[in-house]
Amino acid sequence: MRDSIKDIFFKENELKLFSACQTAQNFDQEKKDTILGTYGATDNQKISEDTPFDLASLTKALFTAPAFYELFFTKQIDKNYSLSRFFPDFLSDITLIEMLNHTSGYPAWIPFYEKIDLNLNTDKRKKSVTQMILETTPGKETVYSDLNYLLLGFILEKVYEKELDAILNEFLKRNNLPKISFGTDENTPSTAFSNLRNRFPKGDVEDENCFFLGGKTGHAGLFANAKTVKNYMTKLIDLQWFQAIGNDLDFPGFDRPQRFDSIYGKNTTPDMIGHLGFTGTAFISDPSKNRTAVILTNSTHPNPEKPKRKERLKKCRQTYFESVIKENPQEGD
Repeated sequence: MRDSIKDIFFKENELKLFSACQTAQNFDQEKKDTILGTYGATDNQKISEDTPFDLASLTKALFTAPAFYELFFTKQIDKNYSLSRFFPDFLSDITLIEMLNHTSGYPAWIPFYEKIDLNLNTDKRKKSVTQMILETTPGKETVYSDLNYLLLGFILEKVYEKELDAILNEFLKRNNLPKISFGTDENTPSTAFSNLRNRFPKGDVEDENCFFLGGKTGHAGLFANAKTVKNYMTKLIDLQWFQAIGNDLDFPGFDRPQRFDSIYGKNTTPDMIGHLGFTGTAFISDPSKNRTAVILTNSTHPNPEKPKRKERLKKCRQTYFESVIKENPQEGD
């Protein structure tokens, strides 16, 4: 292998790409998991395998998208329902499936926390965010967008008439899934400095829009350790409704790795599913074999503006996934 996984993790930890790193996987039982680093750049306390990380956008794939798969399977709602069905004050023919697979045309991101009065309570902030999104003219290009999953989170709250953390807890219990949570009281590796809070996040989400909306949204906010994410995906993949809807709709909300220069490494195949998180998190799963590999870091700490952060993080992810996923024959071989 070009770089051993141990070497590259220790090297990048020393070069301060991240202060902490965890891995977990069940592709290769002979490979040991990595538990490395401390809770912060100036913190000497070492993390453990139980230390939860800010999962960032893994929230979309671990909870929000599957929650809609379950609703589709039980026929409580339909993938072709339009946004206007849930927000009748706004005219929109954009459908749920277009939101899930990022073909709505909405822009990638809007800093709502800079545009909406901070004195408003959370409910009024949500209403203002909803209005701003639905009054945004969609483009014609496919854009990976946090706005899609922000609205999908609000829709879940309308369907269940509960807040997202309560919906999550019931979802976990109903499906016998391991505990993941919006925020945590446990010590967590620090992420990027928050100007909104004037401190480093600890147990609360890095994403400023999510924090502004109460720390629990459809696009970010979940916390867990790598082992829990691995076990969670193992159980999720085993659920009948997840496989049925996922296969029928081509797993909207998940990445499909491509062999050419894939962030997930050269040994992954397009029938696998995964997701990335801005804080430096990622997982890849093979639904046909029920195998998952997870890497969690806090690469945005103390700030994301590091030399070639994205390229270095990509190399770490590629090296790790290639080290645990055995090489697959190329198409046509």
